[in-house]
Amino acid sequence: MNQKARVSHRHATRHAATLTMIDETRHTARTLDLSHGGVSLQTGSQIRLAQYCAVSFQVQLGDSSHKVLAMGQVVYSDPDAELGYKTGVQFLRIDDGSVAVIDRLLQSPA
Repeated sequence: MNQKARVSHRHATRHAATLTMIDETRHTARTLDLSHGGVSLQTGSQIRLAQYCAVSFQVQLGDSSHKVLAMGQVVYSDPDAELGYKTGVQFLRIDDGSVAVIDRLLQSPA
């Protein structure tokens, strides 16, 4: 899937995130946009395509903080002159609580 093939609504969001790869290496990241299907991230290094990973980040909704945690697969990791690398993770498994948080984020104004 390439970035142009997106069909779901995306919401611009900026949150500190962590990518944990299957070999337990971690990459710090920053969310760029989010949908029910996945998340686009700013990363400092290129991530190998098709790797499985966990992505997690905290969001503030109203007065409370909520953690989003999902299992996914890297679908792109492209160099970007301003951001370092733009890395996309397609969600494969996500808990109900994280889905509810994403629902609320997508309903809020961008």
